[in-house]
Amino acid sequence: METMRIISFVLLIVGATGTKMKIKNRNCGSSVNRRRLMITGLAFTTMTSLGAKGIESASDASAQSKGPLVGLTSSFKLRKCSTPNCISTSDRNPGNFMSAWRAKSTQASETATEIIKSMLQLEPSTKIADQKEIPKGEYLRFAVPSPTGFDDVEFIVSNEGVPERGFDGDFPGNLVLFRSLERSPKFIYPFQTPIGDLGRQRTRLEALRQAIGARVVGCELIECYDTRLT
Repeated sequence: METMRIISFVLLIVGATGTKMKIKNRNCGSSVNRRRLMITGLAFTTMTSLGAKGIESASDASAQSKGPLVGLTSSFKLRKCSTPNCISTSDRNPGNFMSAWRAKSTQASETATEIIKSMLQLEPSTKIADQKEIPKGEYLRFAVPSPTGFDDVEFIVSNEGVPERGFDGDFPGNLVLFRSLERSPKFIYPFQTPIGDLGRQRTRLEALRQAIGARVVGCELIECYDTRLT
């Protein structure tokens, strides 16, 4: 709206200037034409600049409204974290990384069903946003209500399981990969410092892991858990 007002004002000046020049300079046609061309060029430049800024602003707003990308990559993998308040087994930043799980079942469909049941029990307002089979297992995505709108929680349940390494704690089970992130993180203006989620993503995932009875990959030995030795 503001851009249109400025454009209208510039066009009004061009029109008014042209009228005055016609009245006062009827015998100086070439001089008048040069001045009109200069003013018209200025108006065109102004409108072009304003239009470009308007398009740029609209594009920025559109990009911000989309939020972080969710879903699998073209190679059927979970994405890394691209926004604050995110946890992913695909991210190698210590602040965003959590180890994958080894599920109790060796059937991806059974493990996926157990994840769905436990998610709905832990957070009853959760919605199943996506559920589908993929080449090596199953993919799940949940929309979980949060203080800032929604969190997106994604899982890949792999049929391949975890390779046996000869550890005492090794046992058969599906490999579970995951990503949990805040859909619309908030920032402190004007510093653009993200407001933390008080560990909401990690807390949710740990509660779910315990609910489905999964173990952390790489921590199958007893000292990795809060188990009292007797």
